[in-house]
Amino acid sequence: MSKKTMENVKTINSSIRTAMLLAFLGIFSYLGWAGYEQWIRPGLEAKQIKKEMAALQLQFNEQKEKLVKTQTALKLIKVDRRRALIEVIETGTEQDTDEPFFVVKFTEVDKEGVPITEPREFRLRGNLMFVDSWIVKFDDKHVEEADPLRSTSLCLFKSIYGDIDERSGGHPLDQNDPTLSTAYGERDPQNEFEQKIWDQFWELANDSQLQEDMGIRANHGNVSYIQVLSGMVYQVDLRASDGITLKVVAQKQSTSTRTSPSANRGF
Repeated sequence: MSKKTMENVKTINSSIRTAMLLAFLGIFSYLGWAGYEQWIRPGLEAKQIKKEMAALQLQFNEQKEKLVKTQTALKLIKVDRRRALIEVIETGTEQDTDEPFFVVKFTEVDKEGVPITEPREFRLRGNLMFVDSWIVKFDDKHVEEADPLRSTSLCLFKSIYGDIDERSGGHPLDQNDPTLSTAYGERDPQNEFEQKIWDQFWELANDSQLQEDMGIRANHGNVSYIQVLSGMVYQVDLRASDGITLKVVAQKQSTSTRTSPSANRGF
């Protein structure tokens, strides 16, 4: 066999091997592509879809939680935590001193206006009625999160007095009674957390770090007052994230105005 023939045979063999290799690579590539399309790609797409669904579910849960917190916060803001009615049942002037006086009936009521304590009568001197309270306001985040201990402001009614009485002649209201310093019909009677606040009230008021540790935004005394008229009924309110409000709500038909012969009579 000639040298030229041998070279032709080698060339043919090389071409055959190359063609077979290309064919093998083609078949392998096709099988790989077919396997990817049939088994791998659907699995990857399923994983991606599952991942996206999980992300959407997480977003949905977060938005739902925010909505619940927002609804709770709005509800708390509208809830009157403590409410009392003060009816002016008598006004007059002291005969001996010509000092004005008035007699009021103080009754705590629930959010429907139903009495929840026995009415108490107080005889006050002057024309202005003062209601002295202790107020505790918590950080907004606790209200938004509906914290069971800090979801609303707290209030302790301290005393009621007239402008001539001043504070020295004030009549105590709550008297630190744990059954009177919490929200009626909304929560259990005063807990240890609330009692600690009242016990350390002025210490808290002067210690910002202690306030921060207990989640308190501010705590301080609050005095609300109004000029009284005979026969009027005034309402004292404490809202969840606000302070005390004192406003007229009604006027009774029957009123009493007279001159008293004694300035020393009390209730």
